Amino acid sequence: MKYIKIDELRKLQLDIMQTIHDFCTKNNIRYSISGGTLLGAVRHKGYIPWDDDIDCMMPRPDYEKFVATFNENNDSSLKVFSSYNDRNFFQPFAKVVNTKTRLIEHEDRSQPNLGVYVDIFPIDGLPNDENAREKYWNMIAKKKNFSTVIYSKINNKEHGLKKIARKILFCLFRPFSANWYAKKLHRLGIKNSFEASKFVANSIFGYHKKEQMPKSIFDDFVLLDFEDRKFSAIKDYNTYLSNLFGDYMQLPPKEKQVSKHDFEVYWR
Repeated sequence: MKYIKIDELRKLQLDIMQTIHDFCTKNNIRYSISGGTLLGAVRHKGYIPWDDDIDCMMPRPDYEKFVATFNENNDSSLKVFSSYNDRNFFQPFAKVVNTKTRLIEHEDRSQPNLGVYVDIFPIDGLPNDENAREKYWNMIAKKKNFSTVIYSKINNKEHGLKKIARKILFCLFRPFSANWYAKKLHRLGIKNSFEASKFVANSIFGYHKKEQMPKSIFDDFVLLDFEDRKFSAIKDYNTYLSNLFGDYMQLPPKEKQVSKHDFEVYWR
């Protein structure tokens, strides 16, 4: 297999994101680049210099429409994977993958059918009652931590007791696949209607309560420069980025200017 270097990786990611953008535009699907990708667009007009992925988010109704229709209307080498169309898929969100490539993530459970990808995160409604929202966030946190302990690969830097606990839990829950648990998180996310909620969030993954924002933030979108392309973004990106990163225009210390991912990418 031929190794894919960072510049080629980014070009492949940009091409995937362009296809997503074109498909969403044609089919009236709302989406916004998100997380570090949106931060990169605002602060650097492209990738954060030390970043190596692209993320986007969609209101739950648009996300469901996208996941249900993308593969049947797209005859290229790109395919959307989710826990509902691939029983080996273990995340509660979706990925659009270039199937001509292979990506090996060292920290996550290996999925040999995946390659270079763009993550698609659903934005779900939250309970309108403040106390109910707090209970929801606490429940989500416990379930996400539980999922990480069971289904992530054991890190050699982890404390010995954590390794032992993870092995025990993995054995106990071996009959229940990671795909089963991803669907469990999915069902939790859709409990509250996006359209009927005052507040929404990427709750089943993301930055926990920092993701919480008024639903009105998804009323208006703009096109932002990203490298040599233009992608859709929520117009009020300041509220979103301030929640996630604080003073987001300020660069982090040098020691934190590193990729958070650990993977290798090859052509099949």
